[in-house]
Amino acid sequence: MNATKIEKIVYKLLTTSTGSAICDSGDAYGRHWQRNQKKTLKDFQNEPEAVLEVSEWTNKEGITSYDLIPRISLFHKLVKTLDLDEVCEIFNRKQVKDWEGRVYGVSAKGQAWLDDMGFEEVGEGFNSYNWNANFSQTIQGQHLEFNGRYYVLLQIHQGCDVRGGYTDAKLFLLGNYEEDCWRLFDENSSYSYGDNENEVLDFMGSGNGEFITPEGQYLHQDDLNLIAQKINAKTINGFLFN
Repeated sequence: MNATKIEKIVYKLLTTSTGSAICDSGDAYGRHWQRNQKKTLKDFQNEPEAVLEVSEWTNKEGITSYDLIPRISLFHKLVKTLDLDEVCEIFNRKQVKDWEGRVYGVSAKGQAWLDDMGFEEVGEGFNSYNWNANFSQTIQGQHLEFNGRYYVLLQIHQGCDVRGGYTDAKLFLLGNYEEDCWRLFDENSSYSYGDNENEVLDFMGSGNGEFITPEGQYLHQDDLNLIAQKINAKTINGFLFN
């Protein structure tokens, strides 16, 4: 499987060492970059776009219920959402010797280049940890506008503790419309499970914990319990909407 430019740069970010930090309280389990460096680009390409995990819990009355939790591959999410143009490639080739730019993860020289080019910040910076995103790793960044197109300066969290361990910011193209900015936050994923030739379960999960059928019917707890039981409380693979 040939790799695209965007796959190569996302893979490079996901395997970039960000060292260790004093706040890495969970380093006994391995930092993200340490785990990712054991994987090839092909490994990332072949992993499921999304996985639906099943969590079983029992209330004080002894009644067992299930939570269905989507887990989204950050590799596939970024590859499906981001793009590159010549401006991105020029910025991304620049050396980062400090993080003294106005935007976190950007050097003073990199920030000056963006300002001289005419990039303007759109809204405030974001960190996916703040809304408990279902991505396999945390991302943070800043949306930008330049010549009527929308971009993002993006960092990937590679450490243990979310307070540190981020990559240098890289510049990516999102699209020609402001709403393209928010595609990066879309956590919708779809799942299909057939337990025999005559019955197939199709449903979509969202980042806010809701599940819906193709016919637009919202699934309630009883529905989720039935699905979990039908799939024997195992994980199933899914696909991203984009």
